Amino acid sequence: MDTKVNLPKDFPPPQWDEWKKTVVDSLKGVDYDKALKTRTYEGITLEPIYRREDIKDLNFIKSEPGQAPYVRGNDPRKYIAEGWKVAQAQTNPDLKVLNAILKDELMRGLAMVNLKLKHADCPTGIELRSVKDLRVALEGIDLKAAPLFIQVDSQDEDIFALLLEYMEEQKLNVRDLEGFIGYDVTGEFARKGYFDIPLEEVWKKIMDVVIQRASRAPKMRAFIIDGTVYEGAGASSTQELAFVLSTAIGYIQGLQLSGMDIDTIAPLMAVKLSLGSNFFMEIAKIRAFRLLWAEMIKAFGGSEDSQKIWIHGKTATFNKSTYDLYVNMLRTTTETFSGVIGGVDSLETDPFDSLVKEDNAFARRIARNQQLILAEESHFTKVIDPAGGSYYIESLTAQMAQSSWAKMQEVEKEGGMIRSLRAGKIHELIDTTAHARIDAVHKRRDVFVGVNMFANPTDEALTEIPVPTVDIKSKPVWLEKGPLPRLRAVKQVEELRAQISQNAPKIMFLNIGTVAEYKARADFSSGFFQMAGYQVMGDMAFNTVQEAIMAAKDSGADAFCICSTDAKYEEIVAPLCKDLNPSILILAGYPADKVEEYKALGIDVFIHIRANAYDTLKDLARKLEVIQ
Repeated sequence: MDTKVNLPKDFPPPQWDEWKKTVVDSLKGVDYDKALKTRTYEGITLEPIYRREDIKDLNFIKSEPGQAPYVRGNDPRKYIAEGWKVAQAQTNPDLKVLNAILKDELMRGLAMVNLKLKHADCPTGIELRSVKDLRVALEGIDLKAAPLFIQVDSQDEDIFALLLEYMEEQKLNVRDLEGFIGYDVTGEFARKGYFDIPLEEVWKKIMDVVIQRASRAPKMRAFIIDGTVYEGAGASSTQELAFVLSTAIGYIQGLQLSGMDIDTIAPLMAVKLSLGSNFFMEIAKIRAFRLLWAEMIKAFGGSEDSQKIWIHGKTATFNKSTYDLYVNMLRTTTETFSGVIGGVDSLETDPFDSLVKEDNAFARRIARNQQLILAEESHFTKVIDPAGGSYYIESLTAQMAQSSWAKMQEVEKEGGMIRSLRAGKIHELIDTTAHARIDAVHKRRDVFVGVNMFANPTDEALTEIPVPTVDIKSKPVWLEKGPLPRLRAVKQVEELRAQISQNAPKIMFLNIGTVAEYKARADFSSGFFQMAGYQVMGDMAFNTVQEAIMAAKDSGADAFCICSTDAKYEEIVAPLCKDLNPSILILAGYPADKVEEYKALGIDVFIHIRANAYDTLKDLARKLEVIQ
């Protein structure tokens, strides 16, 4: 007997056509594209499986880590030695307390001094008005070991001038100091909706700063182009990349007109990109942006070294909730994870309760430790570009780059970011995407644990830190459509739940038949109603209609939800409606051929998997007169 195994002969690799035929057969007539392909908000269609053939024509996959176009990272040796910079934002306005926090956190893994400044539209933050303030905040901190990272607005105090004076006091050479004191006047305009001075003066101020920075501190970056402004308004990942690219193009063109060359300009720039919950999409986003940036700088005539870009990742805000706050911790963990795998240079993980609390030491520590666990326990700093070579991620990277580049070109055709903002074009583009994302939450196509799915009925509403409003029309320059809105996907659902919970209407389930007949719909209905704060009375079951009617009349419930099978409904709906009218009656399911008949009998609301849960629950609340 021949026992020798010949793997290639005995186990031939499956062929694509064979695999697809097997899958199509298993679908039993269901359309393959509808069942297995997914269309994203970026306009990208995700395939059910990716193969070598999907990436064979991609040129960037041939590059090594540390080589242009730097999709695989800027400096692999430095990454292995140091990893990414843990760059948690600091907001404590008491500068002495801030200094103590910084010293403590720098001993516990913090690697960058990220100071969030106070602004009119962002009252939670730090004020640095003088070199004395800087001295107090930075006392005993080595800025060579922990670089400074400050996003500044056009009307902020000249932090760089304060830093020069501080460095001179400390007898330190600022020329070799690496760090970030960065402007993004386009992002500021989008975020605030106005400038306090004319645009020409804004640009002149930025030009003066950049020219000074290039001559005195060439390693201190003068721009931090902020993509999170667009993410917070509901933009897709490709829109965010496109807007950041277009912003950079505007800055580069303006600086070149002043006589600066691209190899001087490019190293003065860094970008801040958001990290959302779509894990693989966010990995691809970071890698795609490096490719896009390298191509853009190359088009301006920049050298390979100038094609590198520092990417600061920050966890998203659009997808966070004020209910079930600890789920935010899970969200920021996957977002941090994707940023690390994507290859960010520095990373900022928001505390899980940042929407409702201004400064919480416990939440800050957890957020910092999320990064440290990935670095020290998961050892992600020991692998260079772990996503490299993945058919899925490499293909997605290419698609994201292509889509983002096309969107950037559309903005440029409109005259660039500032003109597009003033014309309202950016608002319109983002609004379309944001509406689609919010609609998916309302219809429960996109699941938010603790909010539109698996809501904790005992959870109480927490008040979100308000965003101050400014009378922008009193300013010299303002956007006709106002600042980009700061949205959250679940905010409308949370507001509805908070309203309804104040009255806590009770819904009794009329579970009729065997467990097999009613349980699936009863479980679905329970989660459906708890999404909006209704009290569910769902633990009773009835063998007969008469039992259900008697229990319902003695229950004190505000409405009743009938749960059983479509076949059973033909027997029970009519007598239930007859005896329980004029009570609000709800049917779990949507028997299409019987809907009109059941409405005529007295069914007020149908709940089912294809329903817009938000609209349905709001309509029910109006019928119950618990909201207007």
